Amino acid sequence: MENTIGQLREGDHRAYEAVFKSWYAPLCSYACSMLRCMDEAEDVVQKMFCVLWDQRAELDVRISLQSYLYRAVHNRCLNRLKHEKVREKYKADVAHRHGEAYDSADGQMAHDELAAAVEGAVAQLPEQCRIVFELSRKEALTYPEIAERLKISHNTVENHISKALRVLREKLKEFT
Repeated sequence: MENTIGQLREGDHRAYEAVFKSWYAPLCSYACSMLRCMDEAEDVVQKMFCVLWDQRAELDVRISLQSYLYRAVHNRCLNRLKHEKVREKYKADVAHRHGEAYDSADGQMAHDELAAAVEGAVAQLPEQCRIVFELSRKEALTYPEIAERLKISHNTVENHISKALRVLREKLKEFT
């Protein structure tokens, strides 16, 4: 195992391919048991393998590669579930605020108008700020994951998210 980890750290494509072939299906099954959706499970596992390759030089396996892979998938699944819970809570809150009108044509029109306004406001954000915001909200990446992907500091990610939220609150205040 130590040899495989060393090979991965050195960028050995064959070692990576062997790990991928050995663990992809079992990790997908595990993720599916948590997420209850094979498409989402495959997405989580694929992203985990991409991050594994991108961060191979810093690979810090303390127990076993198997434990490391399962823990990484487990954490990504928990993040996905947490993000989905937030999304559902938001939908319920919007439905509650708009009551029965939310399901009506007027409610749907108001929802579409808000969605278009949000999309337009996000598009107007400065490029790096927009990218960070979209990685956080659309891809449900954590701040450390965004920082690593974009090669920026965790504080920079926090600053971009704060700025994006401040700008969006200002641009969307008519909807509150």
